[in-house]
Amino acid sequence: MSENPMFLRQRLRDRLKRAREAAALTQQQVADRFSWSPSKVIRIENGRISVSITDAMALADAYALPTEEREDLVALARAARQPPWFAPYRGVMTPALEAYIAYEESATIVRAFERNVMPGLVQTEEYARSLLQTIEEDRPEAAEHRIELRIRRQQILSSQQAEFFFILDESVLRRTIGSSEIMRQQCETLLRVSELPNVTVYYVPFAAGAYPFFRTPYQVFTFRDGDPVAYLETTDGEFLLYEHASGGDRRDPTDYLDAFLQVERSGTARPITEDVLLDNFAD
Repeated sequence: MSENPMFLRQRLRDRLKRAREAAALTQQQVADRFSWSPSKVIRIENGRISVSITDAMALADAYALPTEEREDLVALARAARQPPWFAPYRGVMTPALEAYIAYEESATIVRAFERNVMPGLVQTEEYARSLLQTIEEDRPEAAEHRIELRIRRQQILSSQQAEFFFILDESVLRRTIGSSEIMRQQCETLLRVSELPNVTVYYVPFAAGAYPFFRTPYQVFTFRDGDPVAYLETTDGEFLLYEHASGGDRRDPTDYLDAFLQVERSGTARPITEDVLLDNFAD
């Protein structure tokens, strides 16, 4: 999969802001030059509105960018305006999930901790159906669309464009979703996925006791360029955390990254192996 248009839009607005600052121009000066309202420049730089190709060309000229940088910026603006592959599923997606998928497809490393159910990227269709039909009990059609979306997302694992690290609490493996047969197939799939060269799967046994952030499922995305982003699933909903963003008492993504690495490297997390699944978790 190529980089997600949503992620490209973020990269575009970041580059436009840096280019304006390098040109020593204020947002007001840029707005005056094009007879725009100052709010348009602000909305472009904070991502509230998309950037047209015409506006990208005009801004590149205003910032006196070299020809190569100008062409790159315009190409980025063109790519960022393409609809994402998941556009047909937007009816069953929250804005946070849309952003999540954009980061998932554009990260160089994805780290995911789960304490309740298998991560979506490794779920079998039968496991996902058993899970989502319960969650979407009153909306069976929505459940099917979410299953399709989940299966489509899994293509990213075999693309090997990123590394994936999963840490599962033992409760994930102990909890029967659907039936014993579905769980057996799910464990076999988990084992196959763990053997991919770009995927590592750990579990944390109950005997390990409490460990950092074990109460909240989370994912941390790191990128070739840019700060990490964390995605949290809490009882209050879904949250995306950015570095240095204002958020009251909320932590930074690096707090979750540090917690993940601490669990991974301390010996608390253990590799998923065939023996582990057969001896402890198979029916």
